[in-house]
Amino acid sequence: METFAERLRHARLLRGLSQESLARACGLSQSAISSYENGTRQSPKKLLSLAQVLEVDIYWLSRGQGSMTPSSGATVSLGESAWPFPSIDPRQFWSLAHKDRLIVERAVGALIDSLLISDEEK
Repeated sequence: METFAERLRHARLLRGLSQESLARACGLSQSAISSYENGTRQSPKKLLSLAQVLEVDIYWLSRGQGSMTPSSGATVSLGESAWPFPSIDPRQFWSLAHKDRLIVERAVGALIDSLLISDEEK
């Protein structure tokens, strides 16, 4: 695969994602994904998010260098750490609408706060 467009499409199809679900997961529009895949848009925004959602090596996706899959033990992460919930597929979370991701974030934050308070009382 010579181009970013080819690599993006290949990875998306391999992961079983529609253009719309990949776009939603990365905070992009479906038309942006379509433009990347047909080569009319050249400079990808949110490349790190695309690589994480697609579970591919960012250098492979952007430049076609190296292996498609991240090296053993390596993860592409957003923020300070890798995905913290091993029993939940991150693609499920990222495919939610932004407002729904905020609800999940607030719920997890409230649960953590209540557990910390509970630990302090012990």
